Amino acid sequence: MKNDKKYRPHKGFRKERRSLLLLCLPAILWYALFSYLPMFGVAFAFKRFTPKPGQGLFKNLFINSPWAGFDNFSFLIRSSQLSKILFNTLFYNVIFLVAGILIPVILAVFLTEVHGKALPGLIQMVLLLPFFLSWVIVGYCLYGFLATDEGQINHILRALGQSGIQWYQSPQYWRAILIGTGLWKNAGYSMMIYLCAITAIDRSLYESATLDGAGLWAKTVNITLPMLRPTIITIFILQIGSILNSDFGLFYQVPLDSDSLQGVTQTLDVYVYKALMQQANFSFSAAASFLQSSVGCALLLITHFVIKKLNRDEE
Repeated sequence: MKNDKKYRPHKGFRKERRSLLLLCLPAILWYALFSYLPMFGVAFAFKRFTPKPGQGLFKNLFINSPWAGFDNFSFLIRSSQLSKILFNTLFYNVIFLVAGILIPVILAVFLTEVHGKALPGLIQMVLLLPFFLSWVIVGYCLYGFLATDEGQINHILRALGQSGIQWYQSPQYWRAILIGTGLWKNAGYSMMIYLCAITAIDRSLYESATLDGAGLWAKTVNITLPMLRPTIITIFILQIGSILNSDFGLFYQVPLDSDSLQGVTQTLDVYVYKALMQQANFSFSAAASFLQSSVGCALLLITHFVIKKLNRDEE
């Protein structure tokens, strides 16, 4: 076996593999330019950035700016708003993590049961369309419904004999509004991922289950969900890695940056953005982003290790 040429390991890139490498080249260049090259900016987190006019970024960062150690991180940790900001970030992300898997899986399962030529495609288009709308458009469309004087919901409330609600000064409603808006926008895209995974399942399994008298629920529990498990685990691990990140557009554009709603809309990303725009503190913003990425990377590795361990124990 060891002397057989067919089992020898590949040495270098062979001609038949060069075409695959060329196909990967655009993605490699994209990640090199936009993910790895900007990593020198991590130095901002450990510097007291003091730019001088007329000098380049590299000279201002590495020569003119003194080292600050962990002062930028301690400034973030000492913030009086940190507990509320972290609670908002984790609260929304945990809900999006659970509902962002559960709802798309349910939609994908039921969509496979919709028969016909045009109807499944129409439903997919309706569910997927919100994903391609920018948060600016979504925010102003929502404003058309929630505006105090001209909003459609307040018109309906007044027609029913009730007083209108000042939505953008009433934070008690906005946790549900933000969660519902986020799921409405992203559920269709996630559904397509699970729908593709379901269509790859061997149809003979469903045919055999149907012959045995299994209904939709039995087929879903015993066939669909077990076959979707690798996809669900992969998406779960990836979302755990961004547990401290939030969708900036959802929490900044949708509530139109209303000061009255900051208690329920201000996440870590929004807080860092405002610190950057209002105080021009590049070092503090870089420290917060570096902390987000570091915690996310650690959680991703831990989650992957735990899930891999559990799967090995089950086997």
